Amino acid sequence: MVLRAVLARAAVREVDTIPEDGHLEQDLNIDSLALAELVTDLEQRLTVVIPDEDTGRLKTVAQLRALLARLVPSGMDTL
Repeated sequence: MVLRAVLARAAVREVDTIPEDGHLEQDLNIDSLALAELVTDLEQRLTVVIPDEDTGRLKTVAQLRALLARLVPSGMDTL
């Protein structure tokens, strides 16, 4: 739920309108600046460090979810 809430905030949309298979830039209008802010927000909320090289490769909601599942100690339960 954290991921969808942060994505909704960054995309200025309702949580239930965030497509799981959505493209960050094309579908959600999240540009590089918004992505940097989104990553910072996720890092603070989930107490993780998202490497810059991983951030640069993120294109979809699914890729972001998979990255967080790998980085968050408790896994998908908190996402």
